[in-house]
Amino acid sequence: MESRVGISVTLEVVCGKWKGLILWKLLQDESLRFNALRRSLDGNISSRILARELKQLMNDGLVERIDHQTVPPHVEYRLSSYGRSTASFLHAMNQWGIKHQEEMRAVQSYPGRTGDESTS
Repeated sequence: MESRVGISVTLEVVCGKWKGLILWKLLQDESLRFNALRRSLDGNISSRILARELKQLMNDGLVERIDHQTVPPHVEYRLSSYGRSTASFLHAMNQWGIKHQEEMRAVQSYPGRTGDESTS
């Protein structure tokens, strides 16, 4: 296996439109059922995509599927102990996102700034 830059591997595993958000939601809640997780993502993710993303996160060892072996089926998802190791950089990403929003609001409200100038 060829060695790659760590940030490249990290981005591949946790980035994309949904993986970071799924990890973030599972970090906030101890465990969530599939539909509760889907709703917590504002319902903007299809069941098919959520199932695919969860499978990839499970294959990477970040998420665990807990089957309570009941009828009707009761399945929950939670971060694995390894998945919880993402907490520090997920919190850092969240804080940076909040700061970035504030910066963009400040730039857009700067007098004389239209927000659509391009830099040359």
